[in-house]
Amino acid sequence: MGIERRQKGRRAEVVKAVVDHVVHKAETTVTLEGLQDFLHIPQDAAGRIVNSLVNAGIVREVRGGLWQRVADLPPTS
Repeated sequence: MGIERRQKGRRAEVVKAVVDHVVHKAETTVTLEGLQDFLHIPQDAAGRIVNSLVNAGIVREVRGGLWQRVADLPPTS
């Protein structure tokens, strides 16, 4: 199932899921395939999400196609 970028409700669900599982729960690694499967989105959307996380300093690429959450982010409750 693809995601239409103009579907604001679905986009909000995706953003919340990424924040919950990558930012707050500190998943150890992120891959494009993992995001695609978890969020039910196409590869290009997963790539945009990863790029946004990298640009925000939340994850960094540790090996080709594998990103890891930055360890020194402040903890969340």
